[in-house]
Amino acid sequence: MPQVNVRTSSERLAFIDRAASIRNASRTEFVLRSSKTVAIEGLNERPIIALDDEAWDDYFTALDSPVEPAPAVKARYARRPKWDR
Repeated sequence: MPQVNVRTSSERLAFIDRAASIRNASRTEFVLRSSKTVAIEGLNERPIIALDDEAWDDYFTALDSPVEPAPAVKARYARRPKWDR
């Protein structure tokens, strides 16, 4: 079975041991549960979006298609700036 070895200070180890005992868990169980929780949080920060082939093609077609500016944007760019008037 794969292993993870960690070096830490005596103070931090005592802190972990105290928290593990409060949870009625061994040091290993506590560290593994805690690291899994943090790993899940990290993975959830960057969700994975799975697309089938058709949706993937549609997505890239949309990215490659030119965007038509909104009428308000066109009107704004059509005006001369105040300093050119």
